[in-house]
Amino acid sequence: MLYNLLQTDYNYTFTLIRVVAGIIIFPYGMQKLLGWFDDFGGGVGIHESLASFADKKIPKAIAWMVIIGQSFGSVMLIIGFFGRIGAFFNFIIFTGAMLKHTSDGWVMNWTGTKKGEGIEYFVMLLALLLFVIINGSGAISIDYLLLKSD
Repeated sequence: MLYNLLQTDYNYTFTLIRVVAGIIIFPYGMQKLLGWFDDFGGGVGIHESLASFADKKIPKAIAWMVIIGQSFGSVMLIIGFFGRIGAFFNFIIFTGAMLKHTSDGWVMNWTGTKKGEGIEYFVMLLALLLFVIINGSGAISIDYLLLKSD
């Protein structure tokens, strides 16, 4: 089973897709966990993030899973350490976010006239994450190095 989680090909395309997905998610996780970035609509730091989730009627256990999944999952993606697991958990998180935004339509709120954001961003990110789930972390990854040493 461990082999199946780590298995990947020496492919730079897989590496690029994994790193891009991780970089996209990283600010969201660090904003919620450590308060490193401005508020993206979900609070800054753990306390405010948990309060924001509570305001949205999201259970505290799920809120913690989102904070941990985005924070550590994005780092797992960037460095390629159990990339499939990081991608899988973020796939679940961003599927939930996409479902929440489906009523806002397809496109993002480019003109500032809509109540919320559309789902185009989520569809793109979910496609990247699905690619990592299926193909693994790629050439420049800890996953590849661990398998290569076997």
